[in-house]
Amino acid sequence: MQPVSRYDAVELIKKWGQMFDVHASPRLIYEHTIGEAFVIKFGDTEFRGLSGLEEHHPLKEQFFDENHLYYNHQVESEGPPMVMTTFMVWDTYRRRTDGSGEHLIADLHHRWTFTRTSAGRPVFLTHELLSLAYRDGYAPSEQDPNNLHIDPNRVGFGKD
Repeated sequence: MQPVSRYDAVELIKKWGQMFDVHASPRLIYEHTIGEAFVIKFGDTEFRGLSGLEEHHPLKEQFFDENHLYYNHQVESEGPPMVMTTFMVWDTYRRRTDGSGEHLIADLHHRWTFTRTSAGRPVFLTHELLSLAYRDGYAPSEQDPNNLHIDPNRVGFGKD
């Protein structure tokens, strides 16, 4: 089977960003993955398959008007499987526990692995967070160790 092309990988990442911007259902996102072998990795935390996407989904509910802006798509390995890294600006708003909102902006670095289904369609195999750092003045005012996106042990995750 041919490896996933750079073009196909970039298009899938764009699709991922669009789906996460609008809080697409885990089942819709799942359709673009290899299935139960798909993994999202945040350091030592892993979400697998559809149940993992369903577990990850509520963590995003406090965020709105999201923009996942991926750039600097770099091929690590042409594979198979194809491995690519990206940088991303995450520009969003968050509902605080008092109901008010706050503007958040973070810089993220990801690694993606792509494969093909048995029918030859390119899909995600893994999505791995390599680093997450909020920009000065745009970090969450509240922290929650049960939420990966605002966990005080992960804010600055992977940053030198």
